[in-house]
This record gives sequence, structure tokens and C-alpha cells, in this order.
Amino acid sequence: MKKQFYYLALAVIMAIPFSSCKKDNTDPPSVSTTAVTGISGTSASSGGDIASEGSAAVTARGVCWGTTANPTIADAKTSDGTGIGSFTSNITGLTPGTLYHLRAYATNSNGTGYGNEITFSTSYLIKSISFVADWAGGTELWDFSYDATTKAVTKFENYWEGALDKTITYDYSVAGKLTLMKGTEVYGVYDLNAQGYITKDPDGNTFTYDADGFLSKYYEHWDNADHLKYETVITNGNIAKITTYDDDGTTAKKIKEFTYTTGDNVNGIHQANALDSDWKPIGNFYGKPSAKLVDFFEYWDPRNSPISKSKSSLTYSFDAKSRPSVVTKTLTDFTTEVWTYTYFE
Repeated sequence: MKKQFYYLALAVIMAIPFSSCKKDNTDPPSVSTTAVTGISGTSASSGGDIASEGSAAVTARGVCWGTTANPTIADAKTSDGTGIGSFTSNITGLTPGTLYHLRAYATNSNGTGYGNEITFSTSYLIKSISFVADWAGGTELWDFSYDATTKAVTKFENYWEGALDKTITYDYSVAGKLTLMKGTEVYGVYDLNAQGYITKDPDGNTFTYDADGFLSKYYEHWDNADHLKYETVITNGNIAKITTYDDDGTTAKKIKEFTYTTGDNVNGIHQANALDSDWKPIGNFYGKPSAKLVDFFEYWDPRNSPISKSKSSLTYSFDAKSRPSVVTKTLTDFTTEVWTYTYFE
């Protein structure tokens, strides 16, 4: 009788499915979201870091975003490869002057994990810039127009002392080219890279950019050769130093070093661009602007001995939406240059 009971108990135990003793591992990946940087009117950069793939290999990763909290992969998203580790995401197609919610995601065969949510606001498009200086003899103004869909610059009107001086239109009809037109006259043809940055101007001068999209070097072209004229040093997303070279391309003749405020340059003002131009950088044709607003900069000729440094400082007035409305530069001799900005709403 005991032997029969033993066989019966063993049969019952063996009849229990082994799966009932095993808990399936269905964990999604574990991911964190990288800070949003390089914010413009229509684009930004972010990314994530996948610490654990979960219960299966990561087959998709990126960031997702929207105008409401807790965006998912059903919203707009990037696709940035597979596997664990860190990744960078380039976010495009944004609307200027808009608050966005963003978080990183990672997907495996068991589901999608999301990182912490970050909110950020895209910059407002600059509508106009007016410029007046103690030495300028009058006020110059540039008024910009943009494509309603792409937000690319389509035109600017240039005024001197309130009177229209010229109108320049932007033609992108040829791939990889930007043609500026003054009426029916070609004002200049520029080569563009895949990011829309100018790589060559009408004079054959060339521009190179670093991996983050900052203008790094500028070469003048003459005597059938390229001559290095400008070189930048980028620190923490800011143009920290600009060196200008003599015609030999090796002898530094001017150095500028920039110190920045804690205030973010959300609206993309190009204050430290190597071009010394007010209207050309609009549209980020010459790479990214610095992440912060300039506090002051010092400049000097390194060929002199002893070194004698000059200094220019900047002060700001902001509008009701915390956008720089008036930027005043005070030069070493205490004369001033004043930029006034307006924005599209």
C-alpha cells in the first residue's frame, strides 16, 4: 500500500508543468535621457544611455518627443541604432517657439523602456536686427522672411536710416547650393553640406565644421591655394577662442577669448562667430551659435611684446518672453554698439 501511494505521489508531481515553477523574464531595457543641447528654432540634440538591455537584445533606440507629457514611440522619434551604451540623437522638424517634452527610449522583444522626461523650448525665429554704433553714422536694419514649412530663410530686406537699400532672396532649388539673388542679379552662390552649412562661398573661400556643427576653420582662397585665416576652440558648447592668422596661415595676428554668462542663448544669436557679420549667420548657415550668451571678450595681437589686451563687454535687455531684445556692446574706448532684435511669434 505504501509503495502504491509513493508511485501515485510521484505521478502527480511529474504531471505539474515545469513552466509553473519558472517565472518568465520580460523586462524592457533600462535607459536614461541625455540633456538637450544645440537648440534652434527647428532642431536640437539629445540622446540616451542604455544601462541594461533587459531580458533581450535592444533592437531599436532613440528619443521621442511631443508637445504633451510622457511622449512614446507612437509620437515623433529618432532611430539611432541598436544595442546598449550611449547614443546621440539629432532632432529635426521642430516648430519655433514651442515647448516640447522628450525622453529616450529603447526597445527589445519584450517591450519599450523610457528614460527620464526633459522639457525644452525651441527658439523663436529672428524677425529683424537693427544695428547702430557710435562710429556707424546711422542705423542699419535687416528684416527676415522664412519658409512657412521648412523655416529656412527665404529673404531679407536691408534698410539704411529707415529707407530700403536692397532686397536679397534665397534660392535653394539646386541641391547642395544656396543662391542669393538681388532682383534678377546673382548676389552669390554658396555650397552647402548635408546639414545646410555653407562650405564654400562665391570667392572660393572654404569653411569646415566640427562633429557638433561648430565652425572650426575658415580658409581664404587665392593664388590657387587655401590659406588658413580663422580657427576656433570650442569649450562646453561655446566658442571659447578665435585665432586670426596672417596670410602665411601660420602666424597668429589676433586672438579673441570669450567669457560667457550663465544665461542660455536659446534664440541662437551669433555673438562669437568668426565672420564678424550681422546678417550672414541668420539661419545657422555657418554652424551652431554658442550655447550661452557672451559676458565679455578680450582680444590682442600675440605678435606684440608686451601683450596689450583690449576688452569688450555686453549687457542685455530682455522682453516679456525672456528673449534678448537689446544687446549693447561697450568697447575698450567706452564707445558702444547696439543690436535690437525682434522675433516672430
